Amino acid sequence: MRTAGTTSPVILLLAAGEGSRFGGAKQLADVGGEPMVRRVARMLLDTETPVLAVTGAYADEVEAVLDDLPLSLVRCEDWHLGMGQSLAAGARELMHLFPHASSVLVVLADQPLLDIESLRSMLQRHALVPDRMLATQQHGTQGPPALFPRDCFDALAKLSGSHGARALLQRNASRVELFTSHDSIDVDTKEDLQRVQALLAQGTQDPTPRD
Repeated sequence: MRTAGTTSPVILLLAAGEGSRFGGAKQLADVGGEPMVRRVARMLLDTETPVLAVTGAYADEVEAVLDDLPLSLVRCEDWHLGMGQSLAAGARELMHLFPHASSVLVVLADQPLLDIESLRSMLQRHALVPDRMLATQQHGTQGPPALFPRDCFDALAKLSGSHGARALLQRNASRVELFTSHDSIDVDTKEDLQRVQALLAQGTQDPTPRD
């Protein structure tokens, strides 16, 4: 487990969903020779930032493929109520494990083509403007990866149901900075997974898997 200092962000990796549109445990789908959730977790750890992963559906299997990585885990027992529940569970555990964290960078486990340099840019920007919210914009929609400063922790911990943190971004529009993404793919369906695998087969976005 990595610890956070007084001015350090923490990454919250949400991996609790059932994958109803996908038809199963998409966290475990093969992407570049390894389970998707493990691939994303490794990329996040490469930022040298503490990572806290939230599991829920398929928790035993998901935790097993993350077991040897230097990250923290929290299980959301009421994951079936929606993303808000897992985000709130993660925020509460974050405040417990990392009481001095300066911010939380929320990342989804179903975005295996994340650009690590974009994540580093967000973290670097946070160091310069620690009171700002930072969000990714793609096709006109704001969402994760999204960074929330410390004063948002309580609001995140009170989320519930199917609503994530988008409403929080909307309520605080004047303090949100956007990072544009053109090629991130959320793996919501088997077709999305096929698109990701096709891109990786071209050899353009495939970091070498590690054991």
